[in-house]
Amino acid sequence: MEISFFSLAGGSLIIFFAFLTRALTGFGSALISVPLLALLFDLKLVVPLESLLEVGFTFLLIAKVYPKIHKSTLLPMIGGAVLGTLLGTYFLQTLGDPLLKRALGAFVILFAFYFWRGDREERSRNLSANWGILAGAGGGILGGLFGTSGPPFVAYLAYRLREKEVVRASLIGMFAVDYSWRTLVFAFSGLLSADLLFFCLGLIPALVLGTILGHKIHVRVTEGQFRKIVAGILFVSGILLLG
Repeated sequence: MEISFFSLAGGSLIIFFAFLTRALTGFGSALISVPLLALLFDLKLVVPLESLLEVGFTFLLIAKVYPKIHKSTLLPMIGGAVLGTLLGTYFLQTLGDPLLKRALGAFVILFAFYFWRGDREERSRNLSANWGILAGAGGGILGGLFGTSGPPFVAYLAYRLREKEVVRASLIGMFAVDYSWRTLVFAFSGLLSADLLFFCLGLIPALVLGTILGHKIHVRVTEGQFRKIVAGILFVSGILLLG
C-alpha cells in the first residue's frame, strides 16, 4: 500500500476516536475503527492493521488483571477461537471486498441497535463451559473475517461469570490470546507487509492520544449520551458499507 498524507490523516482520526471511545466506555475499539477504516481502505488491509494495533495495547493491561482471569473458563473458548480464526481468515482471503463490506455493514447495524439499548441487567446464568467452544469459534470467525471478535466473547463471559472484575480480566486475557493467534495466522497467510507495519507505527500516536484524552474527560460525558453518539456513528457507517 502507498502511505499518503490523506491515508495517514484519515486513519489517525479514526483510530483516535476508536480508542477515545474505548477509554470512555470500555467498549471494544475494533467495532468502531474497522467499519470506519473500511470506508477508506480494503478490508484485507484494515483487519490485519486492527489486529496489530490491538495486540500490543491488550498486553499492556495483562499484568494488572492476570490474577483475576478465570483461566478454566477461557480454555474451551481458546480452542474454539483457534479454529474459528483459521476459518475467518480463509473467508477474508477468498471472498470479494464488496461482499465482505456489505456483510460487515449488516453486522455493524445490528450491533449499533444493541449498543444503543445499553442492556445492563444482571444476566449471569452459569452457562456450561461447553458453550465457550461455540463462543470462541464465533469470535474467532468474526475476528479473522472482520477483526471484531468481541461480541461473542463478551456475551458468553457476561453470562458465565458473576463478578464484573473477573469478567473484565478474563475478557482482556481472552483478547490477548485471540489477537496474538490472529496476528500469527495473518503473518503466515501473507496479510502482513512492511508497508502495513509502517502504517501501523504511524497510527500509534493517535492511539495513545485518544486513550489518554478518553481517561481525562470520561467524567464529563454520561455513558448513556456517549452510547447514543457511538451507536449513531456505527449505524451511519453500516449504511455506507451496505451501499
